[in-house]
Amino acid sequence: MKLCVSSGISAMLPDRTPLPFEESVNLAKQAGFEEFDLGLSSRLLLEEDWEQRLEAMQEAIAQAGMHIRYVHTPYDYPRSREEEDWKRFELASMRCIEKVPELGADCAAIHPRSFMKPDYDADEEYAEAVRFLRPYVETAHRHSVVLGIEIMRGAGASAPARIRRFGTDTDVLIRLADELDAGICWDTGHANISLQQQYKSIHKIGKRLKMVHINDNFAEDDVHLAPFLGRIDWQQTMKALKEIGYSGSMNLEVKCNALPMELRESYAAYMAASGRYLIRLFDNL
Repeated sequence: MKLCVSSGISAMLPDRTPLPFEESVNLAKQAGFEEFDLGLSSRLLLEEDWEQRLEAMQEAIAQAGMHIRYVHTPYDYPRSREEEDWKRFELASMRCIEKVPELGADCAAIHPRSFMKPDYDADEEYAEAVRFLRPYVETAHRHSVVLGIEIMRGAGASAPARIRRFGTDTDVLIRLADELDAGICWDTGHANISLQQQYKSIHKIGKRLKMVHINDNFAEDDVHLAPFLGRIDWQQTMKALKEIGYSGSMNLEVKCNALPMELRESYAAYMAASGRYLIRLFDNL
């Protein structure tokens, strides 16, 4: 099993000043990661030179002796409700999916369009998710791209129960993936916040599981901690992955962006070490 990491591992300074893409590549390579989960924003994919910029990112990864294993489609949704803005977001997402084969990735994660809502209508939210995702899934099928619909994060363990979000329930996620003939991306951090049982849920998903986002938290906020720094039971999570025959990479969706630059190298080394430990745990079960 290969060790993979999200491309946003070191994408910005604590004040949110963007850093060159090469910062993430160099940090990941130095820490010992072998592969990238390339996250692409609609902002980038709508630039006039988007193809050249994407080629430059691919080249930087290749020069580091790494390759792109996964892609994350855009989820920087428009802030307005204007139809034109959503059409542009759709264009960006379609560009992303169509580029997946050229990037050499095995699978692309995609979010259902969902937002935190009080007292929402479950049937209405499900129908909206199908409507939103179907064009992307159909495009993926035409281009022989595997899509993994990602489990979403809930409001948090201490939030009022009436505040809910579509895509946080394993059974609903399975129903959605089966209806659309898509795979599933299991985000351990999202699942923990959404109070899903990792072992039981992963078993339910079974062969539908096409990729994972490995990260930890305390079931309150999506902080993308490295494994063993939160409350997830990693022994049971790896046991479930082994028992269902998971064959993808150990893909850590972790970030250093809140840390001073001086601390990132040592934390990235720990991130990679924790990922390698999980691989050994998986192999020895």
